[in-house]
Order: sequence, then structure tokens, then C-alpha cells
Amino acid sequence: MRFTPAFLDEIRASLPVSTVVGRRVKLTKKGKEYTGLSPFNSEKTPSFTVNDQKGFYHCFSSGNHGDIFRFLVEVEGLSFPEAVEKCANDAGVMMPVQDKFAEEKERKRASLIDVMEIAAQFFEQNLQKSVGAKARGYLAGREITPQIQLRFRMGYAAADRYALKTYLAEKGINQEQMVEAGLVIAGAEIAVAYDRFRDRVMFPIEDLRGKVIAFGG
Repeated sequence: MRFTPAFLDEIRASLPVSTVVGRRVKLTKKGKEYTGLSPFNSEKTPSFTVNDQKGFYHCFSSGNHGDIFRFLVEVEGLSFPEAVEKCANDAGVMMPVQDKFAEEKERKRASLIDVMEIAAQFFEQNLQKSVGAKARGYLAGREITPQIQLRFRMGYAAADRYALKTYLAEKGINQEQMVEAGLVIAGAEIAVAYDRFRDRVMFPIEDLRGKVIAFGG
């Protein structure tokens, strides 16, 4: 089902992030934020924060970041539509009537967002591996700490022309989706499609819901 931004915003405005997260994480209020132990990692010192005013949570130990819907997807394993329906029920907001055409369009858009998220995770992993040593040195030289790198989900696109393309293919993503997402370059005059981003530090760009929709590098 396709959900309009206005509908999702209505739910967010009616259901604080701390309410949703608080069912899974013991939170302690500190100023304008709440803190608690990460639900994504085993830790003794709280690195997980929730900000109701901004409408998101952030985990410094794992880099996970998002809103109430993403939290339910990540922690409870719900699909995005299931997470929206659960939050709508909790907030007392009526679900919209189904539109089959809009639903199909949303499925395609959601699929591309999934591709972007997989790519973001791939870049993040690269930055922490040996292949990302040079990039880490570059960031350190500009006083960008590991904590900041995690918070903003910075990553690294390797110099290999086919690194991301190969990784995405292994995840079952076809070339058409890669091209549509703007991650791979292909065309009639190109013998073998190749990665758009190579040998550069990557910065994911997120929408208001915390979904990766583009990259800067």
C-alpha cells in the first residue's frame, strides 16, 4: 500500500519515538533526549539516543538511525507496511483506502530504496575494511572522528569498477534496478556495466523518514 507523506507525518506527530522504542529499550531522559542500551548491539555503556522533537533514534555503536517505522522494521522484523499499520493503530490514525495502481508504484519505489540501503551498508563495511584504510586516513586528516563517521553513515566506494555491481548481484538485485537507482552505469555503447562511484568517500543522503535516496561522494 502506498502511504502519502502527510499520512506518515500524521502518525509521527501522534506517536512519539520514545513511546515506540520504550517498549523494547529502557530509556533514561537526559535533557531533550533519551538514552539507553543499544537494541542492535550488546553493550554496557549506553550509545543509543532518542529525540522526540526531531522524530528519530540513533545508535552510535552500530550506526543505525531512523524513525518509528524503521525501528519496528529493524527490531521487530516487520515489513514497512506492517510497521505503518501497527503505528497507525497505536496512534489512533485511520489507515487509507487501498489503491492498486498506487500500491504497485509504491512497491517499485520501495524496492529501489531497499537497493540504496544495501549499497549504503556495503559502502559502510568497506570503510572499516583494509580496502578503506586510505579513506579512513583521509577522514582522520580532516578531524572527522569514527563516531561522526558512524553517525552520518559514511562509507567508501572501492576503486574496483565492478565491486558494488558484483555485491548487489549476489544479493539478487538485477542490473536494471542498479541502473535505475543510479548506482551502475550502462548503455548501448558500454560493453560491461560498471559502478558509478569508485575510489571515494561516500555520504548517504536520506529523506525525512531516514531512508537512503541518494549518495554524495
